[in-house]
Amino acid sequence: MSESCVVKNFTRWSTKEIDPRSHEAFASAIELIGPDLYSVEERILEQSKAVDSAVEHYIEYAIGGSGKRLRPALALLSGGATGRIVSDHVDLAVIVELLHIASLVHDDIMDGADRRRDRPTLNAKWGNSVTVLVGDVLFAHALRLSTKFSNSDVSRRIADAAADVCTGEILQTQRRFDVNLPLSEYYRMVQMKTGALFAVSCELGAFLSGASPTVIGALKNYGNKIGIAYQVLDDCIDLVGDEEMIGKTLGTDIACGKFTLPILLLLQNSTPKQRDEIQGLLLSEGGMSPSVLIDLVTSRGALGAAVQAARVLVDEAESELEKVQENRHAAALGSMTEYLRGVLDSVC
Repeated sequence: MSESCVVKNFTRWSTKEIDPRSHEAFASAIELIGPDLYSVEERILEQSKAVDSAVEHYIEYAIGGSGKRLRPALALLSGGATGRIVSDHVDLAVIVELLHIASLVHDDIMDGADRRRDRPTLNAKWGNSVTVLVGDVLFAHALRLSTKFSNSDVSRRIADAAADVCTGEILQTQRRFDVNLPLSEYYRMVQMKTGALFAVSCELGAFLSGASPTVIGALKNYGNKIGIAYQVLDDCIDLVGDEEMIGKTLGTDIACGKFTLPILLLLQNSTPKQRDEIQGLLLSEGGMSPSVLIDLVTSRGALGAAVQAARVLVDEAESELEKVQENRHAAALGSMTEYLRGVLDSVC
């Protein structure tokens, strides 16, 4: 995948024109690691040959979509910010992306999504029974690859992150249709299901470069906060995004009873009477009309409040970079935060 494809895949996530300066910042960050990101893409595509031939074509389809590759980019940039990017960093980037793809495969089953990355989902093509096992194979294969690192701590941390992703999904499933979900519990679930994989990408990128514990911790925190902000943004996009522009099925969160930050803030900031009315609509058999919901979260400020919460997380992530020695790759990590702000600004 070329640098231009990576930039295109990520920029199409927005809902309207992004500040050109933010776009240029992101493009320059990707350009810096372009050759390494290309190596990551090649190794990802090779993984379909590393599994049993009976499942090879399923894996090939799963990994063949043109994703944003944001987690691999963060792993590479963190490695470069603290040393020199080597083959281990490329391997790490491949592993975190395989784990991410595995989680998406399972997500699409649970959400009943039929479209992702501009094409049918695995479950839409082959049904849930096969697809859930394809996701399992991807998880297992990623963990198998992680055992090749000379330091077993790397494999252990990757396994911890994978467990967090799955646990976060379980917690979210348990709290479906829960209109009383506390914001603290929402953030806990998001930290596990999304933040953990971003965090381990940055943490291990620095660890593999031999960075100090202070710098490793700073980059781990950076990744965690960027990941949570990214998920909040995704929650907003699920409400107000355009399926053709985004390239995947939207509106699945509310339909499946996942009450995300904009909805929780809408409920929290409503009068008791308004809250009762909104709850009744959310929990009704047909669910709330998407147009009515969009009008409510925008007119009552819930969407803007969710975007602002994500902006705060991005600012906190950027402050962690002050503990990293200045260099081109560290500056590129800063450019990633600038770009994420630009995407957030495009939402509302």
